[in-house]
Amino acid sequence: MTGVTTLVVLGLALVALNLRLFVFPAASTPAHADAVVVLAGGDGERLDKGLALVRDGLAPNLVVSTPPDRLCTNHYEFEVYCFLPDPDDTRGEAEAVGRIATREGWHTLVLVTSEYHATRARLLLQRCFDGTVDVSTAHSGKNPISLLWAIGHEWGGLIESALHQEC
Repeated sequence: MTGVTTLVVLGLALVALNLRLFVFPAASTPAHADAVVVLAGGDGERLDKGLALVRDGLAPNLVVSTPPDRLCTNHYEFEVYCFLPDPDDTRGEAEAVGRIATREGWHTLVLVTSEYHATRARLLLQRCFDGTVDVSTAHSGKNPISLLWAIGHEWGGLIESALHQEC
């Protein structure tokens, strides 16, 4: 192959990898779970999706990181677990969810986060929780420039996660 052909092939492979990891990540929603876990961030689409899943009967428990105040003070037909992660990042969220799930004896979680965040969030949660983690993505609606920034941020997070293997 010529140098230009090699660059084109590498560029296409990089685009395909980014699409698979951050735009169209692996996602599945089981028929039933012990809890739906909503990570902080986004513009409300994560919480909306998590609430819809619980209201549809997917799980009897909703776990929410950095929730709006109203969520934790209202009464619902399902149990709501609210927490503030420490540290205040995806790793801190995974650690907190792992502790809650262990304490409650849960075996199956459905993680709700934005599509660009799903790969890294699943990786971290699987390190901190011994059960099954399924992912249901919430469409972020980011414009292309914002999505590119988010993908760059997620690459940094994946590298950091690879370097620090602990929960």
